[in-house]
Amino acid sequence: MVEKMKNCFLCTLISVSLTVSFAKADGHETFTGGLDPNAPINVQAQVCTLKPGKTQAQYDRLVNKYFEWAKKYDVETTFVRQIPFLTHANPNNPNNYDFIEFLVSDFETSGKAWDLWMSTSDGQKLNEEWLSLASCDIKMAALNMQWAKVDELNSDDERIVVWNWCSKKEGVSSEQLIAKHDSIAEEYSDGLGNIGWATFHPIIGGANAPGNFAHIVVYPDMKGLMEHQEWFAGGGWKARSDYHIYAECRGDEAFVETIMNRPGS
Repeated sequence: MVEKMKNCFLCTLISVSLTVSFAKADGHETFTGGLDPNAPINVQAQVCTLKPGKTQAQYDRLVNKYFEWAKKYDVETTFVRQIPFLTHANPNNPNNYDFIEFLVSDFETSGKAWDLWMSTSDGQKLNEEWLSLASCDIKMAALNMQWAKVDELNSDDERIVVWNWCSKKEGVSSEQLIAKHDSIAEEYSDGLGNIGWATFHPIIGGANAPGNFAHIVVYPDMKGLMEHQEWFAGGGWKARSDYHIYAECRGDEAFVETIMNRPGS
């Protein structure tokens, strides 16, 4: 995660405007890899820039080797790549990164994978190749689903993801903020063109993030995103303004997201 990304973490950075059959209400549905929508999910985020003379094709060949390695050691993750689409960048403030990747798993799998990556000869060989191809800043975070159409998130591999970094306002308690999120999910229980909504919380390496947490809204396509835009333009902005009583937010950015690997695929 590069300098601008350090300021913009994940300026994005996976990955959700609102609920599923409300994920928090149905204990039977799980995400790919057996992840519980009602429990915190581990996210390893890496903001990457290809090194001079290196190509995306070369990097992708390495990624495919990593998928084989992870399957060999039973440490597969849901591997997600996002590329910038509609961001806050401009000529005076460019995106200083090429793409962002997220490795989504339970916390145990992430720990086991890192131990194997650092201790096995084939893991270290892949690591050396990775370092030769790209510069990637790595961070750890937790994802909490607020609402999700689980089946659609499990099957849709190409989508649009909108990020909005926020910080809780002074005088607002965590309990009040959580209650507000729950009320939003209940009010828009059919979603607004989206198939998921999550909050993203940096844990390690997020000191330069542009907020305390980020809202991540996942849309199946641009049609879904524009359905939300129509709602917003037609009066939904009032609900957004009401939320700013609780938190100060940076503003939406959109990324094109591709699911490159799912455990067991």
